[in-house]
Amino acid sequence: MDLDEMLTAPPDVAAWQLADTELLRLIPELSLRMRQLEALRVRLMHQVDQRCVAEQVGASSPGNWLAGAATMTPGQANKIVRLGRELSKHSEVAAAFDAGDTDCDQIRVIIELLNKVPDPDAPARSDDNVATETDADGGGVDDGENVFDIVGTDSTRAQACARYLLYAARTEDSTTLARRAKALDQILNGDKKNPDSENAELNEFHASPGLGGRVHLKGHLDAASGEALLTALSALSKPRPGADNRDGQTSKDQRTPAQRRADALTHIVRTYLDSGQAPVEGGERPHINVFVDADDLAATTDDHHHERDRHRHLRGRRRGPAWMPWLGPISLDLAAQISCDADITPITMDADGNPLDVGRTTRLIPRKLRRALNARDCGCAFPGCGRPAAWTEGHHIQHWSNGGPTNLSNLVLLCRFHHTTIHRGDWTVTISKTDGHPWFTPPTWIDPRRQPMPAHNRRNQLTFAA
Repeated sequence: MDLDEMLTAPPDVAAWQLADTELLRLIPELSLRMRQLEALRVRLMHQVDQRCVAEQVGASSPGNWLAGAATMTPGQANKIVRLGRELSKHSEVAAAFDAGDTDCDQIRVIIELLNKVPDPDAPARSDDNVATETDADGGGVDDGENVFDIVGTDSTRAQACARYLLYAARTEDSTTLARRAKALDQILNGDKKNPDSENAELNEFHASPGLGGRVHLKGHLDAASGEALLTALSALSKPRPGADNRDGQTSKDQRTPAQRRADALTHIVRTYLDSGQAPVEGGERPHINVFVDADDLAATTDDHHHERDRHRHLRGRRRGPAWMPWLGPISLDLAAQISCDADITPITMDADGNPLDVGRTTRLIPRKLRRALNARDCGCAFPGCGRPAAWTEGHHIQHWSNGGPTNLSNLVLLCRFHHTTIHRGDWTVTISKTDGHPWFTPPTWIDPRRQPMPAHNRRNQLTFAA
């Protein structure tokens, strides 16, 4: 099927009927056509701008008219208008855009660089040949190719830069092209003292509790701080087989890149708080604080051991939800999960909620016991996971609020994801009286027979003859 024929009635195209070869041919052709149509819209809007057509029909500006006519945001519309104005000054760049050789993002990168070229109408000299220096970023210009073979020997500085970047744009996306343009800018203008990209005084970071109970993050960092953050996130946000499995298998990591980065950031913050190196705040080292009624906590953890009916008559009066100082109320399920491996401070309250007595803070899982857990489980014990021990939390199989002991026969190491999975109650975990190791029983929707599965570090363990 021909592309022009398809475009006469796009909704009528039966994509599922197209052969594989047709799909591979049509998609690049369609992408080219879309770039050409985008360029045409920019050109048409420039005429609307030049002739003041939008103002004649009552709009306050061309961008305002386009936003209403095309149902787009004012910011998007104004970008199109500004791009049309800039392209009118650079005919070669405009021609490449019209031909569909470049997309909008690439064109904006080139235009931004051209506006920074010093003395743009001066002839380009041999010492302006920046190809060998900017090629360190990779791609764009073939090895050994002279830049004047691309830009011409009689070009001005602006023309040379435009032709050079247009040539590179044939094989580079806008992000890679922006790095090349930045290198070109530094060569042409020299290193600026404290440019915006390296100015730490412009850094901003917002962490705002939302109405729904989640925390919203927003901000931007200077180059050095951003590089440090991305480096720290990189190693921790790689896909890990089995990291998000709920079926006990070492399967492909299904988390999106954004989810992996969120998990990595959480791990960095938790590791920092656990290190004890944070400055004192409110008279103590910072850590997560959760306030919860002991009776509510005990009743909740009973539910997770499938004893709802037997213990329902023991449930006391709800004195209020669990809560944290920064975010306020949280679910009792989350409180139970956090309290599995925590420092516990008992506070006796009167009927009006006033503290009567504060007991001694104790660590539920002492360091020596934690080392023993690390030696036995070697990391997250959930089948198919195996995250390192440093990334795990100690889980009380029978919660301490229900009288569960804090010893090896009642503890298991779980990463945060699988700790949450266990607390949901589908899977159960026990410590075998035979071998002293954790065994996990899957729910019926995974294994109708509910055959116990060994811990991850013992999945392939062989017994040796004496």
